[in-house]
Amino acid sequence: MRLRTRNPRRVAIAGLALVTAAALTACTSDDEGNGDASGDAQTTTTVNESAPQAPLDQLVLSEGEAPGGGVVQVIEPALLQEAVDKLVADQGKQLMEDPACDRVSRLETVSNFATTDGLTAAVRYKQSEEDETEHRFGIGMVGEKLDDFMDRSLYEACTSSRSTTNPDVELVMTVEDAPALEGVEGFRVTSDFITTRPDGTRSLSRAIAIHGYTRETTVSVEYAARGNDPAADPVLPSADGALDAIYQAQMAKIATAE
Repeated sequence: MRLRTRNPRRVAIAGLALVTAAALTACTSDDEGNGDASGDAQTTTTVNESAPQAPLDQLVLSEGEAPGGGVVQVIEPALLQEAVDKLVADQGKQLMEDPACDRVSRLETVSNFATTDGLTAAVRYKQSEEDETEHRFGIGMVGEKLDDFMDRSLYEACTSSRSTTNPDVELVMTVEDAPALEGVEGFRVTSDFITTRPDGTRSLSRAIAIHGYTRETTVSVEYAARGNDPAADPVLPSADGALDAIYQAQMAKIATAE
């Protein structure tokens, strides 16, 4: 899958499966920092609760299974230790002024398990045949249900908030339905971090995470991008489509595993 664009200035900067947690805690940094929020009730689905026999490393997408020929790489836990340590430390602090947003920013996520019982993988694509810019999508999973992480209402309660440590950073959060899959529960969270610089210009860091649960396995499929115009979506339509496709392929593999 090639992520073609006519506007190379909007090429995305993507992260690993720690991207959402990293973006939420990035409000503590001077550097970091939407669609319409869905007002509809969450789509109900019957979730398959039977755990697969296969371990996580056999449930994650493997070579040849990523949509569009994406290159899949399982990340060694040791490489994520520093990021996980920072995540855990930040979860013990107040990060956002708004209580609902602060609660969401400090929830236990799949990333908390990245160096222990969980698994983290990256799916990589090139921008195009002519542009070697790499787009990287993250997959994080753990073999249990993270109840708060999968509680859509907690995210819907957070609409916007300033950072407690950097008032120049504002979070705007929206929640939408995830692509529907039989036996899978899921929703999509977009976290926009808008940073106002000293000269008055603003930048946008957008983190998108699709939360999914089926068969005693919690999954987050994630992508992040930055742009210099908060009014413009920094995520390419092709990247947005790839995120949905990766989520669907990953959840379908778990749902049909023996």
